[in-house]
Amino acid sequence: MINEIIGLNVRSVLVIGIGGGGDVVGSSITYSLAVNEGKEAVLGAVLWERYINDIVPGPIRVQELRNAEVFGNYLAMVDGDTYAIREGRRVVPQIANVLSVIKDDGLGISISGSVNDVARELSTYVNKYGFDAIIGIDVGGDVLALGNEDGLYSPLTDSYSVAVLSKVQDYTGAQVVLGIAGPGVDGELDRDYVLMRISQLASKCAFLGAYGPTRGDLMILEDILSKAVTEASGLVYRAAKGYHGNVGIRGSTKNVKLDISSSITYYLDLRKIISDLPLANLVINARDPWDAMRTLNSKGVMTELNFEEEVYRYYKTKSKIPSPEEAYLMIKEIKNRLKSQVQLMSNQHGSTHH
Repeated sequence: MINEIIGLNVRSVLVIGIGGGGDVVGSSITYSLAVNEGKEAVLGAVLWERYINDIVPGPIRVQELRNAEVFGNYLAMVDGDTYAIREGRRVVPQIANVLSVIKDDGLGISISGSVNDVARELSTYVNKYGFDAIIGIDVGGDVLALGNEDGLYSPLTDSYSVAVLSKVQDYTGAQVVLGIAGPGVDGELDRDYVLMRISQLASKCAFLGAYGPTRGDLMILEDILSKAVTEASGLVYRAAKGYHGNVGIRGSTKNVKLDISSSITYYLDLRKIISDLPLANLVINARDPWDAMRTLNSKGVMTELNFEEEVYRYYKTKSKIPSPEEAYLMIKEIKNRLKSQVQLMSNQHGSTHH
């Protein structure tokens, strides 16, 4: 099936959770598919944890990793014992929790450098180990956002990673597939909206197939979920186990519609859709995630980095992390602030023409 999805006879495939946090957990389903079909597969993840697991804003840097074999500035081989030390605190990236269950090594990717530098380094790795294909997995489907959606608040990691993968595709010639696991399960974009975006992209001949977890995949996923910290990927599992209806996540500040379709991963051809992913195109020349944040902010798009910096300030003054309700209010406040800034800019811009 992997051969059909990718469109060639694949020997080895790199499967990457592109959105940071628990995306690597949802990616384990596609990884299992590759392994079960006798492919050489490596599981990778963008190293950027949610604030509940890591209070320091921004991606984990490879220099902060322990029990990892670092090569270059942005990549490291990691395993079940890998952790990071960030401002004196021990942070276990979710990929380490996953690898401790599947008993394998994996690839940690730090997007702390420019899109181009990270892409160059990843390309060298892909060429060196002869990967025929890369499948980047986003749990929830924010990666398909246009930027103006109401529920959207963490588009940076996804769009940065897609920008990187798009350059890796150019540099290496490897096939790059974008997988959307569990449309809407992260409580940002609504499920029906994500499915509509997948349909739009399918109309450009970009739909490569879909895969739902088998009983074997679910047994592995269940083991992983006992170790890993992730709400969204947990909902993919619950959906596959037959839960349907609404479920609250992020301390019930977000509502997710779940049914059996929420367990499916949809695969898209990155080359055919990249021109329809405006946020990835906006950050394609970013020098680092902070630079990307400023670019997105200038278009009125809020990012998780805005939110993490706010949370960090809160933590520094109050020595505790905000409650889900407080976090929700912070997000609303950041969004409103950006909206009025953009409004102001366009008014000023407009007035210079008179």
